[in-house]
Amino acid sequence: MEVVKSKLMEMKNIYKGVGLGSLKFGIYTTDVEEELGTPSEAEKNEDEDGGENWHYDDYDMSMSFDEDSRLVTIAVSDESYLLEGVSLIGKDVEFVEEQVKSMNLGESFHEEISEVEEGGISVLGFEDSSMNLWFEDGILTEIQFWPLFKDEDTIVWPV
Repeated sequence: MEVVKSKLMEMKNIYKGVGLGSLKFGIYTTDVEEELGTPSEAEKNEDEDGGENWHYDDYDMSMSFDEDSRLVTIAVSDESYLLEGVSLIGKDVEFVEEQVKSMNLGESFHEEISEVEEGGISVLGFEDSSMNLWFEDGILTEIQFWPLFKDEDTIVWPV
């Protein structure tokens, strides 16, 4: 039981540019399915590049695969996921901004996506770290991350 708990805790660690726990960017759909089981939902991308999006409701996680079935994006939305050992999901924008200052994520941008009377949706993005932090009504609801790039077109695969 202790090994399972340890493996689950390891899986909750976000590694910028690398992945989530043992799920490294560049692994294939078969590897993910072996690790996590069958996704709650899987859908093909409608765009010309192909690929798929998978959702794991039990893990509060979504991921995208490219046309070669390689893992290219992960998004998590549960407070048990950790970035640099810190739980950020569910925290307000001021707390998150203060925490990420010491995480060497690079320059950031903060953009309002939609505004409503009592808040809205915004994103705090870190291009150098391939990461977006999504806020709803000033509370972090999702961390979205992907592999690093050598240049605009060349992914640095960690595997």
